[in-house]
Amino acid sequence: MIKILKALSILVILISLSQKTYSQVYLGGAGVISQFSPSALEEYRGFGAIIQRQINLKDRFSLTPTFQGNLLTDKQYLEFSPEFYTTVSLATHINYDIISTKKIKISPFVGPSFVWATGIRSGRVFLDQESINFYRLGLETGLSLVYVHSEKFSLKFIPLTYTWGTKDFVQGNLFSLLLQIM
Repeated sequence: MIKILKALSILVILISLSQKTYSQVYLGGAGVISQFSPSALEEYRGFGAIIQRQINLKDRFSLTPTFQGNLLTDKQYLEFSPEFYTTVSLATHINYDIISTKKIKISPFVGPSFVWATGIRSGRVFLDQESINFYRLGLETGLSLVYVHSEKFSLKFIPLTYTWGTKDFVQGNLFSLLLQIM
């Protein structure tokens, strides 16, 4: 996994050094599901805010640095021992437009990501709280659908973004909707 991340990082750097044409900034949100271990017992759900800057490169390629912040909780144990987490992720996607018209773009993407998670896990007694703080490296992939209304307004819909991370961490964004703000 680390070798793949290193190779993708080199590719991202080489693409970012090529000639840039123009860029757009997107802002939106998504439903988020995260698993911190291989067992389904540590599954957390919540919502996230996403900021992306899509930098269009030559031909059909683009580069998308992405910043995402999530608020997560564990529904299963909420009544007995509540757990609350925040995750912050930084990713860079390489996009390729498989369909590109004046109004519609469909682009699969892939790229490395860095996820930092922090939170509070209560013990058996509610006052006995355990702090959680860790980071994971990952590989993020997905598919985006963009509707371009005009040069200053477009919508980006990402049905699923999936992140495979180190130490059995996985995270998925469901139904992300982003609006162009610049």
